[in-house]
Amino acid sequence: MTATTLDLSIGEVIPDRRLGANAHADTIELRGKRMRVEISESAARALQARESAILVELELYFSCLVRKQVRFTSADETPAPGHELARILPGLYASFRAVTTAHCRIDETDGKPPVETMPVKRPDLFVPDWLKIDFRHGRWLGEYGFKNDLRQSSTP
Repeated sequence: MTATTLDLSIGEVIPDRRLGANAHADTIELRGKRMRVEISESAARALQARESAILVELELYFSCLVRKQVRFTSADETPAPGHELARILPGLYASFRAVTTAHCRIDETDGKPPVETMPVKRPDLFVPDWLKIDFRHGRWLGEYGFKNDLRQSSTP
């Protein structure tokens, strides 16, 4: 399957007002954990206008610091849902991975440091509790968090 990166979302905040009455809300199971997903009306419209599927990769990056990142990629083929991939809506799929760098020495790295998937014995302990997806100004935006995260939506 060929994938093209559409957008990378780091540190985005999706306000609850973007997830009003016409937003799509559901619960999916990802890597053995139930996760709440909210999709803005504009993101649902943008998804319907697309011909190819979108994979939303939730990445938890461990290195000298911890960073939450959401990567949106376009897939030529429709992914096959399974234990590591969950279908959110037709044409919209989510995955999760924890990654780490081999070292924290920025001065030894030319460009972006290489990452590798961490061997996590209990991925359900790291999978977020909620995910928000939006589409604004031609960009896919994503935000995820955990129950104790202050930005968590007030809806269960």
